[in-house]
Amino acid sequence: MGSTARRVRIRSGCVVATALAVLAVGVGPGGAATAAPAPATSTTEPADATLGYRANARHDSFVAKATAAPPFTKLWSADLGSAVSAPVAVGGKVFVVVNAVGEDETDGPRMELVGLDAATGKRLWPQRLIADNDPKATLAYGGGLLYTQTGRGVVTAWDPATGRQRWSHSIGSGICEYPPAWYDGVLYTQDGRGAAMALRASDGAELWRAPLVDWGISPVVVDDLGVWFGFDNYSFQLLDRSSGRELRRYDVPDLTARGGNPIARGAGALWLRSSAADDERTVAYDQNTGAVLRSFPADATPAFGPGRVYVAHRGVVKALGTTTYQPVWSYTSPRQAATVRLVAGGYVYVQDGDGKLVVLSERTGAVVWSYRLWAEPHPMENVLAEEDWRGWVNPGIATAGGRVFAPGQNGVLTAFGH
Repeated sequence: MGSTARRVRIRSGCVVATALAVLAVGVGPGGAATAAPAPATSTTEPADATLGYRANARHDSFVAKATAAPPFTKLWSADLGSAVSAPVAVGGKVFVVVNAVGEDETDGPRMELVGLDAATGKRLWPQRLIADNDPKATLAYGGGLLYTQTGRGVVTAWDPATGRQRWSHSIGSGICEYPPAWYDGVLYTQDGRGAAMALRASDGAELWRAPLVDWGISPVVVDDLGVWFGFDNYSFQLLDRSSGRELRRYDVPDLTARGGNPIARGAGALWLRSSAADDERTVAYDQNTGAVLRSFPADATPAFGPGRVYVAHRGVVKALGTTTYQPVWSYTSPRQAATVRLVAGGYVYVQDGDGKLVVLSERTGAVVWSYRLWAEPHPMENVLAEEDWRGWVNPGIATAGGRVFAPGQNGVLTAFGH
């Protein structure tokens, strides 16, 4: 636990852990808000949609049946705030969380929810304040509702058609940096302080709460096996979806990393990444035994596609075949920093350290299209491959309905298509 404490302290300047009251019109038993009836949830979601930070509950960055294909034309852009989160794109709509505060951030972040028509960029409803002076709100979608979670652990459900709040629930004094994961009518999340929980997606009622092996900042990964938690290259845990009962736990080498690296499920394994200065790598662990399956130098979370794992290190993105795990092709960033954000429709979307969105052919690795989203950094500027926070929001891009949505500099969201 000593090494874990070191990781959390290093990041403690990013979050403030204070208890919050539930923000709700009314509060029912167990802290769940009383709310209007929510639409029925489904067991599956659209295959051509981006439902959260890294596309889905597996965090594998893969959009199974994406229809967007470059070369693209710029369809519209919208100036929304000082920073725009990874979008949620479903059908003909796109949603983002924005830090609506101006350049002077002395008053703290003002996290707001925005809904836009995907074809035109027209506002669906006025921007909705998520929580007053509560930082780092995140966004996910499932079962017909949008869900935000603030840095201090307030989870809120919103109607995507009207932007109206359905319910709100505080999970307690939290240190939260990643969105909840929706799976089969249930939201799964954790508070960063050693507790995981499941909330009923229709009304926010807490279904269970379970202890985690570690304190730390970690996304929640959910699949048919259960609910996964991983803490850098330190440990991982699998909980039962229906009860929170621990199914598996494996301790792995503690490299005393900074904490908070996203985990992902792909290629039949759980992937954890270390950002220790002397050992930047991503490691695949056997989901049943905890054994190390393979390890690669990496400074960004891997992404996955059919028969491929995409690993980035020092600006070199390698496509590895999942039969031999040998490189099929590679792409090199001019700034020695790159992150694969999406694998969709036969293309690999790379956030390049030079400020461009670069789209590669999944088959050959050839650059088929690019667009500058950010000004080129100064030659002396230290550029990080994977910035999981840029102005209080999770970064990323999204696709749905043949379009691609990408946040850019100064809070501008741009849509591309045909």
